[in-house]
Amino acid sequence: MSNELLAVGFLFSYIIIALIFYKMGKIWLQAFLITSYIITLCITTKFFDFFGFTASAGLVTYAGIFLATDMLTEKYGKAVGFQTVRMSFFVGVVFILMTQMNLFFEPLRFSQEHSDAMSVVYGSTIRVMAAGFFAYLIAQHFDVWIYHRISEMTKGRFLWMRNIGSTIMSQVIDSILFFTLAFYGTMPNNVFVQIIFTGIILKVLIALLDTPFMYLSKRIKPFDVE
Repeated sequence: MSNELLAVGFLFSYIIIALIFYKMGKIWLQAFLITSYIITLCITTKFFDFFGFTASAGLVTYAGIFLATDMLTEKYGKAVGFQTVRMSFFVGVVFILMTQMNLFFEPLRFSQEHSDAMSVVYGSTIRVMAAGFFAYLIAQHFDVWIYHRISEMTKGRFLWMRNIGSTIMSQVIDSILFFTLAFYGTMPNNVFVQIIFTGIILKVLIALLDTPFMYLSKRIKPFDVE
């Protein structure tokens, strides 16, 4: 199966999972968002070819974070959106600290292969980790703020406008911040620009694709809503 088909299948599967968690209620959707962030931390440094462009494997799960954030803030309000962003951020910090500490253990011979694999997956540089945390915190807070700002400006109308607008703007901010802080100077400039460009284009497409599911979520009544 091609990377392109896998990516599309992965995206729609992830959106459906997000809707299932949304149906379960606020805490479940918060758990989905936090889990998505942890998954993204693990897979974002894997790159693959996507229609001739270089794309990060973390694009889909990271896009799921923004969809979950929009559904949370739409249903439960801005305060819950900000709270969940901060929760996921601090859980991410703990995850990175614990996995980094784990790398210091000297493994027994029979677990050397697993230890080496962990070193590859969790052995990200401080620069990449710091860039990811900073970009995530800024972009997610902006996403929640601009989503509600657009909602206020349109008096609660045009769900598509606040969903697409907030996601695109925040994802552009995130891509530029993260890839610049994490990778600038570590790869050829043409590859660096291509990664940012591809990331932004894919995130814009994902924002367009997930908009019908935002409308669908308006028809779904979570179990914790009377």
